[in-house]
Formats: sequence, structure tokens, C-alpha cells
Amino acid sequence: MFCNFAILFIWYLLCRPSLGWGDVGHRTVAYIAEHHLTKEGIGLLNDLLPKKHGFDVSDAAVWPDHIKHRHPETAPWHYVDVEDDPLNNHCKISPLPRDCETTGCIISLMKDMTVQVNDHSANQTEAVMYLFHFFGDLHMPLHVEGYAKGGTKVDVSFDGHSDHLHSIWDTDMPHKINGIKHRQKHNAEKPASQKWAEHLLQQNKHRPTTAECTDVTNPHRCIKLWADESNRLNCAVVFKRGIPYITNEDLAGEYYDDAAPIIEEQIYKAGVRLAAWINALAEERRSRTGFVVQGDRLDL
Repeated sequence: MFCNFAILFIWYLLCRPSLGWGDVGHRTVAYIAEHHLTKEGIGLLNDLLPKKHGFDVSDAAVWPDHIKHRHPETAPWHYVDVEDDPLNNHCKISPLPRDCETTGCIISLMKDMTVQVNDHSANQTEAVMYLFHFFGDLHMPLHVEGYAKGGTKVDVSFDGHSDHLHSIWDTDMPHKINGIKHRQKHNAEKPASQKWAEHLLQQNKHRPTTAECTDVTNPHRCIKLWADESNRLNCAVVFKRGIPYITNEDLAGEYYDDAAPIIEEQIYKAGVRLAAWINALAEERRSRTGFVVQGDRLDL
């Protein structure tokens, strides 16, 4: 009986996809963050990330998705099932779902991993890699939405093929933005992500980044602020046209035209905020221990 329950529980967790932005999106967030790191932030990553040949910050960003099949208990950490009503223009995260206190959710886990990065009794390497991933997830609107299990239960059409709403946001639309053919993955991931990051950095080169929230001593404040922002996009963009339109039209047309600039904005914000967070953690580490970690480049 127990074995049957355990199998069903694992199946339940895995049936809620949690891909965030897909690998291309997550890698792009990491490359944008890398550009905005201070010397201290670079030093922190040099100290904590794996020293494997060919491993870079983008590999850290996709690692949490790649290990979920071995650790299905981590699947709920990638999202928060907000109980709101985006179809009636009601998007709000209040109060936090009970799952955040039981299985954990992206808001509670980002807080935990922030604390663990500078906790020598914790696995600091895993903590920083989870942060690289969760910043991407948090900025994907459907990872901060409970309706239809984050859109996974909304069947749609995109560029002539069938899919679900969550999937086209995390993979199909980012791929279309970057000219990647349908479901073409792995071989072109890093070059495509680096090119996208360079484009977004150039597009935003005159944009100030100093106003980003960096209160790593009270991480819930910033994380909740960003989660609220992502959640509101479900009303403003994701479900704005209504379910009849979403389920009956090919979403590679006008819907994509509305969504693409929002996706690029969220990817860029996630990268900038991640960098500011890592830089702040490096500064906290210095002030707490007196140990200055510095580096001119990432040496992974």
C-alpha cells in the first residue's frame, strides 16, 4: 500500500511541469547575470561553482531541472500555485499558498537558498546553482500562477503544432524569438543563449541597474516583490485575450507579438536581478567573515 502511495505521489509531482524558461531561457539569464557581476561576485562563484572542464554559469542555471528525475521531491520548489483568478483580471499573491510551508515553493526556496549560500554548514554549491535557476523561474509568469496548473492544462496551438500554454511560454516562444526550430534543443543551446544575452545587453545598455532590490538579509521582501510582478503579467498578458481565443487561435500570431517583448523583458530582468543578488551575497560574505573573494573572470 505504501509503495503504491509513494509511486502516486512522485507521479503527481512530476506531472506539474516546472521548466521555467526551458534551457535556452535559463542559460540566457545566467549569461546576462555574468555580465553584471562585480569582482567580488565573480570571486564568490569561482569559489562555489563546480570546477569542471567546460562548465559555465549557464550549466549552473539548468542543473536544477536536470536533476529533478532523481529528486522528484524538488519539483514543487520551482513554482508557486497562486490561488487567484487571471481570467477575471484578479492577480494577487496573498496569502501565500500553504504549499510554501509544506512541500516548499519557489518563494520559500529562494529565501532558503539565499541563506545557505553563505552558510558553511550547508551545501553552498547547490544553493548558488538553485538561485541561478530560480531567478529564471520566478520571472516566468506561469510559474507564479495556479490556474490550470500553471497553464499546463490549457491546450493550445502554436505554429501549427499542438502544445499546452505553459510549454509555449517556457520553450516555444523563446525559441521562436531566437530562430530555433520547433523542439530543436541541446546542440545549439549555448550559442543561441549567448547570442540572445548579447542582444538583450546591447538593447538595454543605457538602462540603469542600481535600483534593483538586493536585501539578502531579508530576502523575502525582494522575492515577494518580484513574484507579485510576475503574477500580474498573467492578467496583463498571458490570459488577457481569454480562454476562447487562447484555445482556438494559433498563438504564433498576434498573441506571440504581444508576448515576445514581455518574455525578453523578463529574461533581462531576471539576469540583472540575479547578478545584483550574487554581488550582495558576496558583500555579505565579506562583511560577515572579513574574507574578500575577488576575481577578474569566471574560471570554471
